Amino acid sequence: MDTWKQKSWYNIISPKFLGEVQVAQIVASDEDHLLNRILALPLKEITHDISHMYTTIRIRVESIKNQNAYTKFIGHEASREYLSTLGRRRRELLRVVLETESKDGVKFTVKMLVVTAVPCSTPKKKVLRNMAEAELKKLVQEARFGDFIQDVLYNKISPKIHNLLKKITPIKRVEVYKTELYEVFDETEVIELERQKKAREQPASEENQAAAPSEAPKAETETEEKTDAESKKPEIQSEPTPA
Repeated sequence: MDTWKQKSWYNIISPKFLGEVQVAQIVASDEDHLLNRILALPLKEITHDISHMYTTIRIRVESIKNQNAYTKFIGHEASREYLSTLGRRRRELLRVVLETESKDGVKFTVKMLVVTAVPCSTPKKKVLRNMAEAELKKLVQEARFGDFIQDVLYNKISPKIHNLLKKITPIKRVEVYKTELYEVFDETEVIELERQKKAREQPASEENQAAAPSEAPKAETETEEKTDAESKKPEIQSEPTPA
């Protein structure tokens, strides 16, 4: 039987804060094969905005209902080609990496790039980085996860930080170029694999321990034979010294 005929098409639905629109179709033979599958696609496929062509979002299939696969947002990233265009002579590129938690308790990592319009001294770069990190942390903790990600994707976070940092030095660009959701994924399966690994290693160690005593008697036998051979050697009696 042709296995392709047993497969079905499923509609991939975007997360709720992105409108829950159909973004793709994927074929699978069973729902279990589709669950937890991760997809990466350009943000332009959802927003239909040409300015989002350099942004890629990552979503994971969370549930399936009536041939519709509903997804969960797990991260986004700007392309390296776009980020490379921000670097120019007489500019400073400051990277800020922040592990934080949103207002609704979602833990994730945010990576931001600050591009200055003029060269900066080391103390000034430190001040800029600290101010950017503090303001970013404040914006994350005051918003729900979906609202914050939506503001990042639609470029509403960068202007707020830009307006703050330009008081210190001229700023060319502020870009939140990557977010990554923290997930404990398949923890039960990982624990089971570790248990099976230990079970496979234990018999091998028992065999090594069983083989070790068998070598010990052999060594003792060789020692005993050597002792018996030495005991059978004729004793050399010393001749009496002539008076």
